[in-house]
Amino acid sequence: MTRRTALAGLTAAPALAQQRTSDPLQIAIGHSNRGVESLLKAQVMDPASRWYGMLINGFGIPVPASMAGMFDTYGVALMHPQSKYYRNAEVFIRLKITAAQLLKNLSSGGFYSNLDTNFNSPPDTAFGVRAAAQALLIAKQTGSREILEVMSPFLKTAADGLAVGGIHTPNHRWVLCAALAQVNEVLPNPAYGRRIDQWLAEGIDIDEDGQFTERSTGGYNPIIDSALIAIAEKHNRPELFDDVRANLNSLLYLIQPNGEVVTDFSRRQDQFTIATPINYYFSLHYMALKDKNKAWGNLAAKYRADAMGLSTAMLYPDFLKPIETGPLPTSYRQDFNHNKVTRIRRGDHSATVFYNGSNRVMNLSKGKAVVTTVRFISAFFGKAQFKSVEHKLDGGMIQMSQRLDGPYYQPFMPTRKIDSEMWDSTQKSRPRTDVSKYEQSATFVEAEGGYDLRIRASGTEWVPVTIEISFRAGGALTGVKPVPNTPDSYLIDGKEARYRVGNDVIRVSPGLSDHHWTRDMRYIEPKLPGPTLYLCGFAPLDHTIRFRFA
Repeated sequence: MTRRTALAGLTAAPALAQQRTSDPLQIAIGHSNRGVESLLKAQVMDPASRWYGMLINGFGIPVPASMAGMFDTYGVALMHPQSKYYRNAEVFIRLKITAAQLLKNLSSGGFYSNLDTNFNSPPDTAFGVRAAAQALLIAKQTGSREILEVMSPFLKTAADGLAVGGIHTPNHRWVLCAALAQVNEVLPNPAYGRRIDQWLAEGIDIDEDGQFTERSTGGYNPIIDSALIAIAEKHNRPELFDDVRANLNSLLYLIQPNGEVVTDFSRRQDQFTIATPINYYFSLHYMALKDKNKAWGNLAAKYRADAMGLSTAMLYPDFLKPIETGPLPTSYRQDFNHNKVTRIRRGDHSATVFYNGSNRVMNLSKGKAVVTTVRFISAFFGKAQFKSVEHKLDGGMIQMSQRLDGPYYQPFMPTRKIDSEMWDSTQKSRPRTDVSKYEQSATFVEAEGGYDLRIRASGTEWVPVTIEISFRAGGALTGVKPVPNTPDSYLIDGKEARYRVGNDVIRVSPGLSDHHWTRDMRYIEPKLPGPTLYLCGFAPLDHTIRFRFA
């Protein structure tokens, strides 16, 4: 478990075996039973061990930052009458051991450490408190006095710390506030509310595109959404629901035809990873019910069986009822102007274009066939990995460009002494001569049955240009010939290349093979995993790549 998976009840529940029932409650109980079974095996129960009562990861490192989530797993199982572990004596003993170890591992400030990165960490503590506080509320609602007494000391100590503790990243503010709001609901303390208001006074960091600062579509966005819902609900700040609405509306236009979420413009660990909307489940279901939004209901219905934990089922019984669903947007062009990204989807194929300074120009997919990125580089003074500097949205076209120069430097006149530490700081002050000029651009446009990408390079002549089209591993690439001495790298051999995954096909044409310099170019980005198609030419260059779908 990580600090994010400690929020299992609010986001994704444990992995699900094959379902034998369609009853959401019974599915959630099944999740809970398997979660308890897993923890009973994993928790260290040797009294002689220095890690007695704790969880140990695969490297032999204790993970106290994950243990608060055990309150939710053990506690809820003890309190639900249909649970296999309802009022189970062994599980209650384990819960008490867990609570004692959590308290023992708190610092004097009330925080535990996430040993893989953050020590004496209020944010990591807040992540755990969010999950644990769900069980605390259920204990209060069900009158489970003994369980409430076991859980309360840790949660009060941790919340007292969070009322003064600091953060690292933007999302931590809202996770911390949500943790305080949840604990305050059961163990009220005016200091908790004051601290929440102090953080909220900064304003929610959401832009006009409905994206939070970190743009973490596969990771932290859903965490922020669920946190804002908790603060809005438990701290009487209903205006925060508008920020959740904006982010969930943005999500609808970032879903690929195969169900994945675009993560390429994230600023966090999820960048370029494969993610789905499953982590948004709680927020989608909650807001679908609140707003009667059938598109959000559609996604909630899709992920409920895998994502709803037993604590969520107990705290939100309406989640067990049938979900009203409606269609998702499947044919659109959506310009995220603030983030300089455009999303186009036409049924079972889509494209994402980046004009935000990324070295990735675009990606596209047709069903399960995916082009993870298109990039290009010119061998111009080691500085021409294309990154859009200027852009223009002109009707249906997206134009991206970059201007570069390659100067040579003259001696200072009058002459001056340059010591070993002065070269970099004085270089730009030198007279420049023999300046080579270079411009490269990419123009994207929708076309009948697909998309066109026009690559141009001009200025200095005979500059080698290499265009890279990276496919996700797992498909078959045909109509190609291998690049000599370069694994998993190909040139188009004939009229067009075809990349096939099952019945999904992406066709790429025409080829360009004036050279085959595809690696070891100065400062070229490392090749991505999967088969890669290259188009190679020289400036001046004007080549339009046609992506079509079969």
